[in-house]
Amino acid sequence: MSFIVIKSSFLSTIQDYGRLAHGKHGMSQSGVMDEHAYSWANHLLSNRFNDAVIEITFGGTQLEVLIDTFIAVTGADLEFKVNGKPALMWHGLQVSKGDLLSWDNPKSGVRAYLAVKGGFDTEVLFDSRSVNLRENIGTKLTPGDQLSCQFFEEETYRFIPPKYIPNYNQAIILRLLPSYQFNEFSANQRDLFFNQDYTITNANDRTGCRLSGAPIAMKKERMVSEGISYGGVEISTDGLPIILLKDAPSIGGYPKIGTVFSLDLAKLAQRQPNTQIRFELMNIHQAQKERRKFNEFFKISY
Repeated sequence: MSFIVIKSSFLSTIQDYGRLAHGKHGMSQSGVMDEHAYSWANHLLSNRFNDAVIEITFGGTQLEVLIDTFIAVTGADLEFKVNGKPALMWHGLQVSKGDLLSWDNPKSGVRAYLAVKGGFDTEVLFDSRSVNLRENIGTKLTPGDQLSCQFFEEETYRFIPPKYIPNYNQAIILRLLPSYQFNEFSANQRDLFFNQDYTITNANDRTGCRLSGAPIAMKKERMVSEGISYGGVEISTDGLPIILLKDAPSIGGYPKIGTVFSLDLAKLAQRQPNTQIRFELMNIHQAQKERRKFNEFFKISY
């Protein structure tokens, strides 16, 4: 064992890139909510792109280090400290046996990520270490849990240019790729969708994010349940959007106006209720270009 949980928040879990090949079996994609912060955390330590990290939601977590190793903390500013003193985020750090790592109250963002050199060595279930509480795969961290990782002596961490550190206090624009049901919404309803500010409600978790605003209508009122994907924007019976996130089920019966570009969903993962968001259309070729650039930099392969 390499870390022991002293105190855990209401939701701290082990996550990696997720279960990308099990949708056909009815399983959620799972995995980290903020791909940007997660990928940088592993990159700073020269880890593999899919190494497991701890996703800490809203702070309140304490871990004791049981070996000398290297870590990186990215994502939300949850007042990360080492031995009670503020510590660097978005930067590789060397920690020693007996050090106490803690995350307190959220100052900016929602989810922080703790990566360790070599990744956390937890049980692999259905090709992933990711915990999905809705599907009873794994459990959240609780006091006394022991987490293993490998021992490394070499300094292998990197530095992140400040321009890649996001500002989680800004209102955001989510770029949308139209789905095949896009034209089931009238031009007037599509205009209403794209020309208003929606607000994130309290119904916002790893399964999905409900928005409030002016409702829109669909030409066809009923449809058969069908496969759904991460980032899909369903329009529920009240005319308001639900953005499907990592632990969403694999089928659903609401019409979908489009799918949020995957890299923009990292921004949504760090926004609290009452944050305003807008949607704008995105060209598929631009999405492919940005996705390819991101994957090549972080050496992501599915």
